[in-house]
Amino acid sequence: MKQNKLSFESENLVVDWISFKFQFLDNFTKRQIVNYLFKAGFNSYQESGKLAKPIKESILVSPENKLEALFVTEGPYWQGTILQFSGFNAKIFYNLIKQELVPNKLFSSAILGRLDIHYSRKNKISDKISVIDFFEKCHRELNETNKNVSLQKNIKGLILKIGNRKSNHYSRIYQGKDFLKFEYEMKGRFLREYHSLLIENNLEEFENKLSKRFLYNFGKTLPLHYSYLDWLVVKLRPIRKQKFYSSALKLHYIQTINFTSTIDRQQFFTLLQFLVYAQNLDYEIDSLGSTYYRRVVFRVQDFLEYTKQSNNYYQLKKLLKFFEELQKNSLIQFFSDIKYRSLVTIPEVRFDKGKQNSWIAQVWIAEELFYYAHPFILPDLLKPKLKKYEFEVQFKVIQVFSSVDIEKIFSIKDFLQNYPSTLNNQQKTKIKKYFIQLVGRLKEHDLIQSNYKIISGGKPYHTDQLTPRNIFEGFIVYEKLSI
Repeated sequence: MKQNKLSFESENLVVDWISFKFQFLDNFTKRQIVNYLFKAGFNSYQESGKLAKPIKESILVSPENKLEALFVTEGPYWQGTILQFSGFNAKIFYNLIKQELVPNKLFSSAILGRLDIHYSRKNKISDKISVIDFFEKCHRELNETNKNVSLQKNIKGLILKIGNRKSNHYSRIYQGKDFLKFEYEMKGRFLREYHSLLIENNLEEFENKLSKRFLYNFGKTLPLHYSYLDWLVVKLRPIRKQKFYSSALKLHYIQTINFTSTIDRQQFFTLLQFLVYAQNLDYEIDSLGSTYYRRVVFRVQDFLEYTKQSNNYYQLKKLLKFFEELQKNSLIQFFSDIKYRSLVTIPEVRFDKGKQNSWIAQVWIAEELFYYAHPFILPDLLKPKLKKYEFEVQFKVIQVFSSVDIEKIFSIKDFLQNYPSTLNNQQKTKIKKYFIQLVGRLKEHDLIQSNYKIISGGKPYHTDQLTPRNIFEGFIVYEKLSI
């Protein structure tokens, strides 16, 4: 499956520190760098790396310049010179690199020494636990996995430090006034493979690789079920290393809204079936302005057989109505992603009589839809002709699973109370068994973890097995992200 490339901008990542190492920096080259930085708005300072409390000396400064660059010489582990930019200074200097405003010749003898990038996440009213509880729980859980982790506090708030400061990878989580900052520090040999991408100005690949490293680093380290990590879960889903089956369903987030009728749900279900069906058809590419569309041709009878529907005039009319809704983009509105929803998905549909009086459909589908980074991969639950209760249960499973949180809460009690018709005890048991059967399908495809919970008295409790008896109120499963 083709994936969109990541960038610092697309992932809301900020360069927080950048430094360059010079094995030998002669006075002439140093003066050239200082003069360039001065014109770019940076004051230059220097200090000795030997001193425990170094004194910062001015090289070239002006009160009009609001930015700073620091030259560090005679470090404890480095005999050359380090040029470093921190905080906002690093962000601005990296932007100059991106705009190709930094002369390459000034840094031709340097190597990338350290790079820090961070993500800031605003606290939300909906967060289920306090910030302090989040830090303490993360600290406790990471300690249990033998991670090198410490929890400290300064005048600004809590800091969770993960890893060895001297290693090539080091992570921190800072508490801000109304936000958390997740920072990833990279240095040493690890950065050498990225140095050439930077000096060759191949920043697209540079940012794509380092964005993934940032996300994988925190994804592998932190317990993802906490609400403060919702941003990380959303960013990890499209790039996870999940096994993909050609017949599987690729799905984006479904809005947590009520579908107005059973017809809405059935049409949305048909859309999911059609996307699975169409991805395996032969196609040609047409363009409409700057947008490319995949033109697929198929016998309507074949699609009806695929969905286990009768090949009659009534079903044909239903299918025509379905494509009309797609052309209006009304069904796409059930997806929550703005880019996905703004895509003109099906601009044109044609139905013609072919040989042996069979209907031939030509459908134009946005090509990007097939290469979009769908965050959810589900086993193909859609092919069989479904009984009413199976349809309702499958729809609920897809709707709940295609939600933002790692934690998937299934309220069986509410589902049965809101069922569109009256149910006897035998029918309720069938429904519960079918929920458990679909959970088994998710487990078989390695999409959920083994730690199940049941809901009893409104509270969650761990269980080794889901049964029709113990899921009376509901149950909870946890999505598994293979990183």
